[in-house]
Amino acid sequence: MMLRALSAAILACALITGAASAQSTLEVVTPDTPQEWRAAAESDLEALRMYLREDTPVAIDAENPRMQRWFDRGYREARQRVRRVTDQPSYFYALAAYTNGFQDPHLSLSPVAPIPIARWPGFIATARGDDTVVASTDGGDTAIQDGARIVSCDGRALDRLRERTVFPFTLNPQLARDRRTAHTRLFLDRGNVFAPSPRRCIFESNGQRTRHTLTWRDVPGDDYWTRYNIATSGPGATFGVTTPADGVTWIGVPTFGNEAGEQLRALVNEIAANADAIRAGRAVVIDVRGNGGGNSEWGAELARALWGAEIVSAVPEGETGGYVEWRVSQRNIDYINGFAPELIAQFGEDSEIAGWVRTTQQGLQSALERGEPTFSERDPNATGPAPQGGAYTLRRPQGPSPIPARVYVLSNGTCGSACLDFADTVLHIPGTQLIGMDTSGDGLLMEVRDEVLPSGLARVVLPLKVYRGRARGALEAYRVDVPYAGVWDDLAVRAWTLELISRQ
Repeated sequence: MMLRALSAAILACALITGAASAQSTLEVVTPDTPQEWRAAAESDLEALRMYLREDTPVAIDAENPRMQRWFDRGYREARQRVRRVTDQPSYFYALAAYTNGFQDPHLSLSPVAPIPIARWPGFIATARGDDTVVASTDGGDTAIQDGARIVSCDGRALDRLRERTVFPFTLNPQLARDRRTAHTRLFLDRGNVFAPSPRRCIFESNGQRTRHTLTWRDVPGDDYWTRYNIATSGPGATFGVTTPADGVTWIGVPTFGNEAGEQLRALVNEIAANADAIRAGRAVVIDVRGNGGGNSEWGAELARALWGAEIVSAVPEGETGGYVEWRVSQRNIDYINGFAPELIAQFGEDSEIAGWVRTTQQGLQSALERGEPTFSERDPNATGPAPQGGAYTLRRPQGPSPIPARVYVLSNGTCGSACLDFADTVLHIPGTQLIGMDTSGDGLLMEVRDEVLPSGLARVVLPLKVYRGRARGALEAYRVDVPYAGVWDDLAVRAWTLELISRQ
C-alpha cells in the first residue's frame, strides 16, 4: 500500500474541492461593532475547539502529549485574547494563535476575507544569516540605508521580538523558510493588538549606529508585495522543461497538485520522451521552488521518467512497518464519501487508490458503528507497536550518481507534503544534491478537510489522521547541501545555480 502517494492524492482533493464548496454555501455577515466581533470570536472559538476535539487526533492522541496539553492550554489563552477582540484583526489573531500553537503544517486557520490593515515602516527587511538587514526602502528616510543591519528594537534583540510577536501567531520557528520569513514579517503590521509592531530601532551601517523612531504607514500599492516576496523566499518555479545552458536541463515543477494535472502530464511525458539525452547531459535542475505538495504519484512519475523505473524502485522503502490512525467521526466519513467518486474516476475503478478509498470508507464506517474513536489503516499482517520513526533525512546514500548528469534539487524552503515524499525518493538516489534552502517539514498529522467557522469569517484546515512510525520524523527537513545566501529574485537564483553547475 502506497500510503504516502494515496494520502497526498486525498490532500489535493481536499484543498481543491472542500474550500470551494464550504465557501459557496455560506453567506458572511461582517460584524459592525466591537461587541459583535467579540461575540463572533467567542462562538467561533467554541466551534474550533469542537472540531479539534471530535474530528482530529490532537485531543485524544496519547502519543503526542504536547498537542494534548496545547489543546487545553492554548484554548485557555485564546479565551483570554477573545476578551480583547474589537475588530477583524483582533478576531483573527485571537483564534490563529490557538491553531498555530499546535505547530503542525496541516492544521491552520485563514481569514475568509483579507485583513485590510497592512502597514510598513518605509523599508522591507530580510535575513542575512542570523542578522536582519534592510533589503529596500521607499527613499523617504535617507538615514535608513539599504543594507543597514537592524540591531534591536524597543530595547530587545530581534530574535526575542520574533519569539514574542511573530511565531505565536504565524509561521513555525522549527522550519528554515519560516525562520527566514519571520525577519521580514516582523516589520509588517497587520493590526495584531496582541503583538504590537516595533516603535524605535537601532540601525548599524558602516560601523555607525543610529536610533530611529519608525513611522508606520499603509504599504504602497505598486510593487510592495513583490519586493516582500523576494525578501523572504521569492517566486515559485515556472512549469516546463528548458535548456538554459549547453547540456543543462531545467525542470520547473511548482506543484504536484491534481489541479495542474494537464501540465504535470505534459511535463512527465516530455521528460520521458527525452530521457536519454537528459541523463547524458552535464546537469539536471529540478526546480521545486513554491512546491508545497499535492499528489505524490506525480512526483513518483517524474522520478521514474528521469531516472528510470529500475533506479527508482531500488530506493529503500522508508515506511516499512509504519501505519496511520484516522480520527473517526461522521463529518470525516461524509467528507471522504463526498470526494471518493471523483478520485476513483480520476485513477480508475481497478486502481490501487480506488481500492484504498473503499477500504478506508468501510473501516471508518465500521469503527463509527462500534463507537471507536480511531481506525488504524495498517497492513493486516503487521503486529505489535510501530517501529521507531525519525532520522530518515540523515540516511541519504553516498556514492556516484547512477546517471551521467549531475542532478540538483533547487529548494526555496516550501517543499512539503507530496514534495517531501518526492524528496524522500530522489534525495536517496546517490549523487543528487539539494541546493538553495532546507526543505520544509511535515508534522505527523496528515489528510485534511476544511471547515468554515460559524461566523463565516475564518476557515480552519483540519488534519484527520496521524502517522505512527513514519521514517521521516515530525518536522524533519532535508538539510541543504549547497546553501544560497543571496536575494531570492528569480534571475539571481537562476544565475547562481548555473554558476554552481559550471564550478562543479
